[in-house]
Amino acid sequence: MKTGIIRIVLLAAGLMGLMSFAAYAETADYKGFERGNALISVQELKQLIDRNDGKLVILAAENNAEYGRGHIPGARQVDRPAYEAPPETQNGVNGNIISPEGFTAMARKLGIDPDSTVVVYDTKYDATRLWWAFSYYGKGDVRVLDGGLKAWKAAGYPIETLAPAAPAKTGTFTARVALPSLRVDTADIVAARQSGKAQLWDNRDSKEFTGEELKKGAVRAGRIPGSVSSDWIHFKKKDNQAEWLPAAELKTVLARQGYDNSKEQYFYCQSGVRSTQAIFALYLTGWPLEKLHNYDSSWIGWSREKSLPLETGIASSGTTTKVN
Repeated sequence: MKTGIIRIVLLAAGLMGLMSFAAYAETADYKGFERGNALISVQELKQLIDRNDGKLVILAAENNAEYGRGHIPGARQVDRPAYEAPPETQNGVNGNIISPEGFTAMARKLGIDPDSTVVVYDTKYDATRLWWAFSYYGKGDVRVLDGGLKAWKAAGYPIETLAPAAPAKTGTFTARVALPSLRVDTADIVAARQSGKAQLWDNRDSKEFTGEELKKGAVRAGRIPGSVSSDWIHFKKKDNQAEWLPAAELKTVLARQGYDNSKEQYFYCQSGVRSTQAIFALYLTGWPLEKLHNYDSSWIGWSREKSLPLETGIASSGTTTKVN
């Protein structure tokens, strides 16, 4: 009798395990990605909210105007200044990631524990900067909301305009550099260019790449010599800049642009934000994070070093101008 009961219990446990695995596998394979679990759909997020999941922390990577116009219920605002290091600690460069101590304080104030289910969203590209920062500091299970607020609204889900009450308790997450190679600086880019074993990608738009446009913070226009244009916008849906292309389409884009998985990959933009879009895209499609390196100071940092060379013009036309 006891043996029969044990068998029934084990069978039930096995079926529950298979059901759990199937559910996880479905999420993990979201849109055909090898790491689909790094994304979360608005439907799945709504289910977590409706279940009143005590471990859920939603972060809106938005500025004051965006957040004030309406946000997902319970979402806490985390704008860039909240996790930027002060310029005096970064050779005058704005935008570099804050210290582990500062990031710990921010995360705990948001109520984040090591096992919290953290979901980040945006309207363009800031969510992956937060995902990258958490990955760098040891919380690699942060999920990005596919489609962001636009998809949330399109699904007919409610929004709020008032910020939620402060967390009931302070979080316990401690930031420690878990993947040092995820963040690189100018010296690493110089070395990568000399090695011949790396690809360097410029994730800004074409006018920035050619030097036609100089954005705030940088002091020279142009690009790093040898870098290849890989505008982040090509990884996303045209009608929603927060929604990712399905895996098959995204892989086609990456192949067309010439990404080579036998080489180390280095990325930059204006301030290390849009470059995390490329890192996240490759991560979704199965690339190891150890081969993906974000130049945190990016073009702002490179442009301020007057001794460093730059290029302007359209690289493919033969009209490139080099400036030392």
